[in-house]
Amino acid sequence: MAEGDFNQYASPKAKTQRFKMYVDVSENNSEDLELQGRGITSWTTEQNQDVEQEEDVLGYVDNTRGNAKPQQSIDTFKFRKDSKLGKIVFDAFFSGDQTRLDNITIYQKFEFVDGTSTGTCKARKLPNSMINITSFNGEAGSDLSVAMDIYYSGEIITGTMPITDGASPTFTPDSGASVSAYSLDEE
Repeated sequence: MAEGDFNQYASPKAKTQRFKMYVDVSENNSEDLELQGRGITSWTTEQNQDVEQEEDVLGYVDNTRGNAKPQQSIDTFKFRKDSKLGKIVFDAFFSGDQTRLDNITIYQKFEFVDGTSTGTCKARKLPNSMINITSFNGEAGSDLSVAMDIYYSGEIITGTMPITDGASPTFTPDSGASVSAYSLDEE
């Protein structure tokens, strides 16, 4: 497949498993990426972008797009054995101090779109993200979990990651990739 080929796999739809999210759970300056998703049954990412429409006297409509304020909601994040993010989230909930969750780097991997070299796919790095714990949940006969919202800063660094998952996969940024994709240039 050529770079940028879109969903060339046998299934005509992009499977949920082909979108992966990693969180940098390092305690120091070296990255430690942990794959997320185990125990998460669904998530939703909303752009939260305002669009204003103004009609002129001739009936034409001018559209103006405001800055997006992307947010991802996770309704069920289950505490898994040896999950570093699970420990960080529980410690923040238990202590009532969520500041460790104020500056998180998240990586998103889109395995249904090929990257620049064989065995890679498109990926992006989302620094300065924030995780906000919204609730601590449990039902009789079920597992403990939390619900959380992830607030993205709007800074996106595009690049590639290997399609196969490793202990801590390498993110390779595109040349000149630091992009503030959610902000608009002034006219």
